[in-house]
Amino acid sequence: MRSVLAVLLMTAAPALAQIKPAETPACDAAPRLADPWTSWPQSGEAVAGGEAVSAPRLILGKPVTATLRPGDYVHFPITPGKSGPQGHGGLFTLAVKTPARIGIALSEAAWVDVIKGTASIASVEHGHGPVCSGIRKIVWFTLSEGLHTIQIANARQATIRIMAADAAANR
Repeated sequence: MRSVLAVLLMTAAPALAQIKPAETPACDAAPRLADPWTSWPQSGEAVAGGEAVSAPRLILGKPVTATLRPGDYVHFPITPGKSGPQGHGGLFTLAVKTPARIGIALSEAAWVDVIKGTASIASVEHGHGPVCSGIRKIVWFTLSEGLHTIQIANARQATIRIMAADAAANR
């Protein structure tokens, strides 16, 4: 009986190790960021819009710490891509002069959609920022010229740092 229990414990150990949450590394200092994220440490503030028409404008390469709204008080142009408006959210606009690959970086876990007109634009890549940088996730989109709406949904916290950057910036 003991040998059966020992075998079960040894086979279960790898599965249990996968369930354990990743440890957050200790950070003495933020790393130096590569282009196009070099301005991430700069400061700026905004209050996310509750409607697209009153949403603040994001400027490429300029991060802001944004105060979000309760998700139920945001009039999302499209239903957020992940389970509706829970937690906090908000709207921003972004003007693109020429077609570009644009990354939207967030400091916290949240869902991000980019909309042009009434159509959602599919993301082309997802990733994380460098360890200890404060960038939790980066979602990349190929955007045409014109005005786009950026919607943030399902954020757990009422503030989030957000930055839009052109992949070809400073190159």
